[in-house]
Amino acid sequence: MTKKINLNEMKQQANKLLTQDGLMELLMGAILFISSASFSGMTSYTPFLGMYVIFLNRILEGFRKRFTYPRIGYIKLPDDDSKEIGYGILTFVGTVGILLVVGVYITYGSLSGENIYRWMPMLVGMILFGGLHYNYSKTGDKTNYFYIFMVLLGGLAFSLKEFAEAKLGLQLYLLAISGLFIVAGVVRFMVFTKKYPMTGVSSDD
Repeated sequence: MTKKINLNEMKQQANKLLTQDGLMELLMGAILFISSASFSGMTSYTPFLGMYVIFLNRILEGFRKRFTYPRIGYIKLPDDDSKEIGYGILTFVGTVGILLVVGVYITYGSLSGENIYRWMPMLVGMILFGGLHYNYSKTGDKTNYFYIFMVLLGGLAFSLKEFAEAKLGLQLYLLAISGLFIVAGVVRFMVFTKKYPMTGVSSDD
């Protein structure tokens, strides 16, 4: 009797294994920290946003060749349709942005920079929710549920709280969430290295 192989399930399990090293959390924490610093007026951090995009793939592969592949073996997954993903991201972000603007207008009766800034933490939280939910669909890793809860709760809390300056709420929210992801990334990396000792397996591909 032939046993059916669920390729989608196998791909999801491979993705889950690959993301247990904490790298996703560390990278998210880093970009959110840089964003927080940029919003605070520390313009010296702004160029790192562009460098992050340019060197992202090199950072991913460099980290995994050094720490991940020697422990779990080399995993090469089919490339996702970047065009389709890009359209999906733009559509989701655009929809959430429009809903935020409409919500602010209905709530306050007008649109102002201060009111928009006040609810930016909620907007960022919703954008992160979209990314984390997509990551869950790829990996099946329920840790994403915890992250989703925290980014949405934090976004709502920082949007409702009154600050001396409207943009301060966004800065502090980004800083708090970056701290969450960095700590989570370090913890996951430590657990990963203990669970999967070094085997010497690597790839030069």
